[in-house]
Amino acid sequence: MLNLGTDRRASIAKLDGSLMLAGPSRPEVGFLSEAIVLNDSVTGMVGRTVWTDQKGDQAYSELRADVTPTDMKIIGTFIGGSARYSGATGTYEFSWRFLLETEDGTVQGQSVGLKGSVRVSRPGMAPEAGDPRS
Repeated sequence: MLNLGTDRRASIAKLDGSLMLAGPSRPEVGFLSEAIVLNDSVTGMVGRTVWTDQKGDQAYSELRADVTPTDMKIIGTFIGGSARYSGATGTYEFSWRFLLETEDGTVQGQSVGLKGSVRVSRPGMAPEAGDPRS
């Protein structure tokens, strides 16, 4: 973490953890989610994530957020992936709350209210009737 004067802080973090999805149209039940983010208390947060399912297939996304002292609303945009998530597009959002920060820089937090959608276009497949790509 860097203190940029008395009213501004910047930090880089690598976060990882389990991501469980609910609902009838979820692509998989669980993912390992890994993120690298740059936080700036004045300009907000930017980051990149990789979601890896139990088969090893990955979805990639970009993150943006406005930061407050206690939490932040994060917007993610899917930018592709590997194997079955190749060509993934869509957006998602959630709130992040910092729960614990130790002296050694370890941060624990919780994501709340994850919602969004993803669309996977498979190369070589024709769009279905009514599909905006047709």
